[in-house]
Amino acid sequence: MIIFLTLIYVAILYALIKAKVLPDSKVTWASTGGWILLLLIFLFVPMQWGAPSGPVQIMTRVVSVVPNVAGQVVEVAAEPNVPVKEGDVLFRIDPEPFRRAVDLAAAGLVRVQAQAKQDQDTLQTAQASLQQAQAQATLAQSRYDDDKQLVESGVYSENRLERRQSDLDQANAAVVSAQAAVRKAEAELGAVMPDGKVAKVAEAEARLEQAEWELDQTIVRAPGDGYVTNLALAVGQRVVSLPLAPSMAFVDTSESTAVAQIHQIYLRHVTPGQPVEVAMKTRPGEIIPAVVDQIIPAASGGQAQVSGNIGAARQVGAEPFLVRLAPVDPEDAMALRPGAVGTVAIYTESAGATHVIRKVMMRMTAIMNYLNPML
Repeated sequence: MIIFLTLIYVAILYALIKAKVLPDSKVTWASTGGWILLLLIFLFVPMQWGAPSGPVQIMTRVVSVVPNVAGQVVEVAAEPNVPVKEGDVLFRIDPEPFRRAVDLAAAGLVRVQAQAKQDQDTLQTAQASLQQAQAQATLAQSRYDDDKQLVESGVYSENRLERRQSDLDQANAAVVSAQAAVRKAEAELGAVMPDGKVAKVAEAEARLEQAEWELDQTIVRAPGDGYVTNLALAVGQRVVSLPLAPSMAFVDTSESTAVAQIHQIYLRHVTPGQPVEVAMKTRPGEIIPAVVDQIIPAASGGQAQVSGNIGAARQVGAEPFLVRLAPVDPEDAMALRPGAVGTVAIYTESAGATHVIRKVMMRMTAIMNYLNPML
């Protein structure tokens, strides 16, 4: 841009010299250097913070699709680079082993429920036997006490009291036996959950729910709106539920973000809401209006790495900060492809006179995007 303005100045100077307005001398032509110096001091240097510029890139999330269950692939429904909606089927895993697991869990639940009912009946029978034994023991104790008084008064002989003592001992032993039967029935019945449900029944129900969930997970669905790329999965391959072995890469297009890099020295005048112009390589000749959405408050150079060593000194550089942009037109946001790059200009409240030059430069950049494949 400096060269362009300097050429204009030289053309005007040449015209004035031909018109005899200015002399054709070394001093006249030397003023070109002063013109360049004035441009630098009063225009281009303030423009760096008044309308900072930098590279911009469209970024989105890429999800590594890892199934929750392992098995053999029986169908690949997704097609490479074809848009799908959230919840659409990507591929299916052989469900037969998981159906068997559901049947086994269901059968186990029925068996446990029957056992729990039987244990409940056994407990009730044991409790009834305990009550009967306790009543017999109470009666035997009462008869023993009555006969003891009669023996002491001489009405009955000692032999009668011995028989009552034997009956009382048998009744107490029956109580102890009934109490043991109750404890055994309670142990067979198992613990009880806070909601009153038998623990082993709740455990069997949880196993059935887990088996049904695993059966449902044999159908792997799209985590959002987007498309599958670099698809290498085929029917017959075996997939595993390990994060280090993803089955496919899913590009989430529900939200693409334009992120610009602005040098730290120019960032002090940038605030959210300021107008922005973007010239993308994928849309040469066009200027896309946007606004500053957010300034990422940290850069990667400020991250402390976790280790067992003392931090070592390293060469420090002024790493650019990232600025998140929001296109004004939603259609522009949808048209920006992830990975697309371009140039951005942010128009701050400082050095407003320099904004005109930056706008001209941005339009020149947009036109040059037809020819220049690089930034």
